[in-house]
Amino acid sequence: MAKKTPPLLRRKQPQPTLTSLHLPFHLVEQEILCKLPVKHLLRLRCVCKSWNSLISRDSNFANNHLRLSTSRHDRHHLILSSPEFVLFHSPISSFFSSAHITMSIYSLRESLNKRILYANRASTCDGIICFKIDNSSALLCNPSIRKFKILPPLAFSDEGYFQTLYTLVYDRFTNNYKIIAVYTSSRKKEVHVHTLGTDYWTRIQDYPGPNLIRGSRSGTFVNDSLNWLTHESDSCAQYIVSLDLEKESYQKLLLPVFDVHFTTSCVATLGILRGCLSLFCYRDMFCDVWIMKEYGNQKSWTKLLTVPPMRDYHYYSYSEVFYISKDDQVLMEVMKSGYFTLVVYDSINNIFKIPNFQNYAMTPDVYVESLISPL
Repeated sequence: MAKKTPPLLRRKQPQPTLTSLHLPFHLVEQEILCKLPVKHLLRLRCVCKSWNSLISRDSNFANNHLRLSTSRHDRHHLILSSPEFVLFHSPISSFFSSAHITMSIYSLRESLNKRILYANRASTCDGIICFKIDNSSALLCNPSIRKFKILPPLAFSDEGYFQTLYTLVYDRFTNNYKIIAVYTSSRKKEVHVHTLGTDYWTRIQDYPGPNLIRGSRSGTFVNDSLNWLTHESDSCAQYIVSLDLEKESYQKLLLPVFDVHFTTSCVATLGILRGCLSLFCYRDMFCDVWIMKEYGNQKSWTKLLTVPPMRDYHYYSYSEVFYISKDDQVLMEVMKSGYFTLVVYDSINNIFKIPNFQNYAMTPDVYVESLISPL
């Protein structure tokens, strides 16, 4: 008969633990962490040094996370920025699916140490917001990670300037971010470029001709080109001036062939819809939305839809289209009695819906949270 082993001498069978179920780090990075929202990643930095280094300082991880977030519609947000550096944002999907919109709030005042009390949003790119402080200064800020940078002052050759338009872009040819500043005076239009990581501005070929940039809007960046809607000062002719980022040269893009004569009395803005250069045109109480399916090819202009008047709501005018969902719901902005209001138009059922967040004095834009640092 075999002798029994005393209980105290018996070897315990190993139990599954976290270490015995360990996943390779690259799988944790690609299949788990890269798919999480920024706010969750920031909390996970305290798990271990390797996670903190990955989330806080690894540019490849930040770029992979941004690419995945950009491709997911549920990561697209509408952000509204006030001149006092208070930002409100909410997933765009909530505007289409809910009557009640919950806005999250960022306040950047403490981060800026109140050094700057007032600024206007100029443009957004890859989770970074460019704020215009005045005609000669601007700052970059990623509110998701609470990092910002004040740009070096911009000097002009002509002190009698009128205004400066700032646009933040990503230059894939140099793998870096750039700020394009167009300064307009009564005599000239200078174009200056600041590359992130430097402390200076460079001047490139001036904005061409006597054409006037319509309104006080920043450029629209698509297909490695920066685009401005312009009109000739001595006529009603309108077209797009496009700056090729790689060649630093300009070209003229024609507008769609409209069914009526298009004049400066029409309210028109450029934007990006479904990854294409878009044109919004408000005239005679109607809003036409066009996209250029093949950038640079005027024949590829396609009218997506026409938004009818909101006669029952007594609104004054449409002002901009921000987003079109997969099921053709349109998130847009209208103006009534001097106030801007967000409206959702269901083009399939021809129904308007007004979200509860109304009468704001802030600048809206489409925004994707990211880990990209402006420093």
